Amino acid sequence: MNPKEIVSIKEFEDLLIKATNTANEGITISSMDQIDRPLVFVNEGFERLTGYTKLDVIGKNCRFLQGKDTDQSTVNILRLAIQNGEQATVELLNYKKDGTPFWNRLSITPLKDKNGITTHYVGVQSDITELRETQKSLKSANKDLASFQNKIKYELEEARRVQNFILPSTFPTTAKLSFASVFEPMDQIGGDFYDIIEIEKGVFGVLIADVTGHGIQAALLTFMTSFAFKNIALQTSSTAKVVTETNEKLYNKMPRGSFITMFYVVYDSNTRRLSYTQAGHPEGYVVRANTKEVISLTSLSPLVGAFSGETVTYSESTIKLEIGDKVVLYTDAILEVWNSDDVMMKREEFTSFLKNNSKLPIKELLDSIKSFCLKFSGKSSFNDDFTMVGFEVLN
Repeated sequence: MNPKEIVSIKEFEDLLIKATNTANEGITISSMDQIDRPLVFVNEGFERLTGYTKLDVIGKNCRFLQGKDTDQSTVNILRLAIQNGEQATVELLNYKKDGTPFWNRLSITPLKDKNGITTHYVGVQSDITELRETQKSLKSANKDLASFQNKIKYELEEARRVQNFILPSTFPTTAKLSFASVFEPMDQIGGDFYDIIEIEKGVFGVLIADVTGHGIQAALLTFMTSFAFKNIALQTSSTAKVVTETNEKLYNKMPRGSFITMFYVVYDSNTRRLSYTQAGHPEGYVVRANTKEVISLTSLSPLVGAFSGETVTYSESTIKLEIGDKVVLYTDAILEVWNSDDVMMKREEFTSFLKNNSKLPIKELLDSIKSFCLKFSGKSSFNDDFTMVGFEVLN
């Protein structure tokens, strides 16, 4: 080997050490054929990372980085890997020279001779304290989020109980009428609700309403609207007056942008006279079985709760019913049913279905409407609350 060749090797070694020292990671080499496997090399990155100098650590086993909170099970993973001459990567708590703890991502790799015997181990160390703190914060945030979600879930369940509480559990009993309803709430708390009350003997009020939005706010608005309505409806048989006074009760008490649509009918079974007020709600229908007619019920009054009574007027219309007539009220989920081709059900398709099924008893008719809408959409559930209420004139 000539001098020029020796110089070239030394230059290469110097270059290798210089490159190693520029690395941000701590790099160490431990000798496996010496007692206690001491460090024989550390780079400047190790000195910056730990605060220890080369003079402090050369000739010592690197366990001096461990401390009282270092996880010994993780240390055992390293020990077992070294015994088997294998590579390993762990994260463990180490301590700097001044006692400051830091999380060390340590990767050890064996160097073997031509006979396959491990002579040295190269260790690469990275300070991941900030990453671990971020992970800890994220874990804590996820825990808080889970707790918050559980709280919201509980509150939604309570809101659902409120919603169910305001729906009638039984209908008034009379030989002259048969009442029925269908209520299919979506997964979230919605704003649909209905009510059936007996105002005086033989006179019945039937309401269907839809509060904007979903969730807890919708449930609270539903409860507020139902309470305001019932207190007024039991005092008068005028649908226009009930809706007008309900609007006055709710105006300026609802969140900005919130409103209610309502359809309220009052039926006097003694005279077979039906009066009704349509307030921003889809039209109702009288399905006349004797002639297979579908009569639209419209009065075109404004939304409830959105405008002052000084600027809006609620009108009232009347119609005489016949034996066999069925009154069908519903929320907008029926009018917003889309099929798989993104085509919305036409009004004519719905009214045609009502004509063809006009002889069905009211309960069967409402159930059939639900099945018809689901079949049209090709789905097993609706995208919104699906609510219907109605009655049939028996005599």
